[in-house]
Amino acid sequence: MQIISPPKIITGLYHSLEWKMPACSQKKIYLSFDDGPTPSVTDFVLNELNKMNAKATFFCIGVNIEKHKELFRELIAEGHQVGNHTQHHLNGWKTCTEKYVQDIEACKEAIGQNGYEHQGKLLFRPPYGKITRQQIKAVKSEYRIVMWSILSYDWLPERHTGQCLNNVVSHLKNDAVVVMHDSLKASVIIKKTLPSLLQICKDKGYELGII
Repeated sequence: MQIISPPKIITGLYHSLEWKMPACSQKKIYLSFDDGPTPSVTDFVLNELNKMNAKATFFCIGVNIEKHKELFRELIAEGHQVGNHTQHHLNGWKTCTEKYVQDIEACKEAIGQNGYEHQGKLLFRPPYGKITRQQIKAVKSEYRIVMWSILSYDWLPERHTGQCLNNVVSHLKNDAVVVMHDSLKASVIIKKTLPSLLQICKDKGYELGII
């Protein structure tokens, strides 16, 4: 069973995390992409967003930034927002707090050394959405910990392409944070889904904002 939106019991227990954006007068949603930058995938996403004059937030893995510096800098140059997704895509539930924080700091360095300057509090999204209370306590003073209100499941096999689009579209609502992935695992579905999703958002009157 796919859980598209987090249950209220979870958002209530972890109320210090951001599960959606604050309400505003505009009809607005927030697309985010995890795990990049990835050649041929991030490029595609950037091109499709550019066609719609839309912006998104990219939660990047530090080692991928270091491998693909030019692609990361292109992402910045096009005005998109960047968040921290750890240096090595660590699972917080399987990692001690000290190592986890060190990995976040390594990603922070990779982001800063490659030209990105964030205004205000830094953004962080835990890989797999898995983070302990101790880890939250260790990073929340420096980071906004951003989760999601809609999970697309774009990493599933190609046969789920239509389901991925439906997962997002059927749950669209104002202030929603949508998670997709600019990764190799998600590349087939992203390339088939994103153009349609962006057009649907436009047709429904949603502005696409950065977190």
